[in-house]
Amino acid sequence: MITIVSFIFGLHALQKMDAFGLERREVEYIVKRGMKWKEEEEEKWHALMNNFEVVFKKENDTIFVITVYPEERKK
Repeated sequence: MITIVSFIFGLHALQKMDAFGLERREVEYIVKRGMKWKEEEEEKWHALMNNFEVVFKKENDTIFVITVYPEERKK
């Protein structure tokens, strides 16, 4: 069985991707293949790979990308 996942990119994510020179396919790859964890109190997920972290929400077969930032960013 093949699962089709659709990605929706928020404006903030698109702006950050442009600033860091990332393409949509690269961010999709990070979400699909990167190390993932879920925030305890929110429905936000994080994926980390290739020195970038992607914050996203999942709903059924849709991924909504909220933001992207370099791994070294201070939280």
